[in-house]
Amino acid sequence: MKLVTSILVALLSLNALAQSKPKIVDEVMVLSGLKDQLSRLDGTIGSKIEEKKSTFSTPEQYEQFKTIMTKGLNSQNAVKYFAEYLEKYSKEDSMRLVVTFFDNPFMQEFNRIEKEAASPEKQKDMVAYFQTLKDTPPAQGRIQQLVTLNQEMRSSELTLKLLKNLILSMIKGANYNQPKDKQISDEEIKNKLATSLPANFEQQLANQLIAFALFTYKDVPDQKLNQYVEVWNTQTGKYGLDRLLNALDYSFSKMSEITGSSFSILEKSKN
Repeated sequence: MKLVTSILVALLSLNALAQSKPKIVDEVMVLSGLKDQLSRLDGTIGSKIEEKKSTFSTPEQYEQFKTIMTKGLNSQNAVKYFAEYLEKYSKEDSMRLVVTFFDNPFMQEFNRIEKEAASPEKQKDMVAYFQTLKDTPPAQGRIQQLVTLNQEMRSSELTLKLLKNLILSMIKGANYNQPKDKQISDEEIKNKLATSLPANFEQQLANQLIAFALFTYKDVPDQKLNQYVEVWNTQTGKYGLDRLLNALDYSFSKMSEITGSSFSILEKSKN
C-alpha cells in the first residue's frame, strides 16, 4: 500500500510540474514585455499587407491573399507559437530563473520606465525633448552607455529579427500566391529579403533605438543605468534573451507554414 501511495504521489507531482510550465512561460512573456509586443502585431501585419494591395490585378485576388495571410500570420498565433517554443525547448528550472530575473524590483522599475516612454501619451513629450537636444546635446558618455545597453539587450537584433521575419512571411505569401511557373526559389526569396531593406539599415535602426533610449532613460542617473547594463550582461540575462530571440524565429516559421499550406490547398482546388 505504501508503494502504491508513493507512486501516486510521484505521478501527481510530475503532473503538477508539467502543468506549471505553461504558467512559467507566460510569466516570462508578460514580464519581458514580449507578450504585449506580439499581441499588438496585428496592426503592423495589416499595414504590411496593405502595402501589397497595388500588386494585385483585382480586389478579389487581394482579399483572398489578405484572408490567407492573416489566417496564419496574426497576433494570436504569434503568442501561441512563441510560448510553444519556450515550453518545448527550455528547461523549467532555467525558466524559473528567467522569471526571477525579470520580476526583480529593479528590472520592473525599468520595465515601467520603458513602457511609459513607449505609450502614445508620451509622443508629444518625446518630440519636445528632441527639440531641446538642438541646444543641449547629450553628453558623449550617456550616448556610449546607451550604445552598450543596446548591445547587451540586443534591442537592434530583436527588432531587426522581428522585421525580417515579418517581411519574409510577406514575400513567401506573395510567392505562394503566384502560379507555379512564376514562383521563385528559396534562394531568390532570401535575395529578395536582402534587397528589401535599405543599405545600412541595421545601423540606422540602432541609431533610432539609441535616440529613443535618450528620451526613455533621460531621468535615470548614470550610475543606475550602468547597473542596468550590467544586469543584462549576467548569465541569466543572456540566456533569457537567447530564448526569446529563438522563440521569435520559431513562431514566425510556424506561421509561415500555415500560410504556405493554405496557398497550397488553394492551388490544388484550382486544378
